[in-house]
Amino acid sequence: MKAVIFGAGGMLGAGLCDEWKGRVGLIPLDHGQCDVCDRTRVREVLGSEKPDIAVLLAGATNVDRCETDPLYAFRANSLGPSVVSQVSRSLGVPVLFVSTIAVFDGDKTSPYTEFDDPSPCSVYGRSKLQGENAVRSFSPDHWIVRTGWLFGGGEKDSKFVPSLLRKAREGGVIRVVRDCVGSPTYTRDLAAAVLKLIDTSPFGLYHIVGGGPAASRFELAREVLEAAGYDPEDAVPCQSSEYPLPAPRPRMEAAESLVLRLLDVDLGMPLWRDSLKSYVRTCLHSLLR
Repeated sequence: MKAVIFGAGGMLGAGLCDEWKGRVGLIPLDHGQCDVCDRTRVREVLGSEKPDIAVLLAGATNVDRCETDPLYAFRANSLGPSVVSQVSRSLGVPVLFVSTIAVFDGDKTSPYTEFDDPSPCSVYGRSKLQGENAVRSFSPDHWIVRTGWLFGGGEKDSKFVPSLLRKAREGGVIRVVRDCVGSPTYTRDLAAAVLKLIDTSPFGLYHIVGGGPAASRFELAREVLEAAGYDPEDAVPCQSSEYPLPAPRPRMEAAESLVLRLLDVDLGMPLWRDSLKSYVRTCLHSLLR
């Protein structure tokens, strides 16, 4: 299989390319090599490379910037998927689009499934939902994968896990919200599962997240600290209302896949706690205690 990877320069893109290397013919493209909103360039790439699949990872992931700059959000997360899916359809190339559990409002008290109705509470969520709709409308041959609470990327990562460890190195109490719940997911695990999905499952919508029970940000923080050799008691729970941010966060971002259960397909997602420990201890050396 030959795959063009749009957005290969991001955290998930890097993990996916590492995981797929040697098993898939990769054409990895970052934003500088191909802006997914540039129809001419997208057509040039897909027309010349003639891939078996176009993997769309490119997008705006800074949730707070999306909230204050909607044009930034909708250009990357809605227009880009529209362009890629239209060009892909014209060339007969299937599309795999990675979306987010943040397309839901977070009011549910149990994990979201593919059969729940989206109702985003943020500009980021709305822009990703519009991206999903574009892919569905313009590319009949597609997989849409919703995921969330990603970790990966090693010491170049600036998201929750390494940010927490940098605070731990500084010492003192670390306040972490306990009223936001999600399904932590390692990028390499997701990449392996997506490859298996392509091989085993029909086109459609799927939720793919780390295995095991959902966790609050506070519970995740304690796991991170313990894995890195810090005292988990350094993490102190607080409420989201104590840290107002530009973009509202869904209280529930945990997910499960009823579709995969109905298809009797097991993608082999490891327990997120096991993947987290391995990731922290092998990829974040300078942040360990």
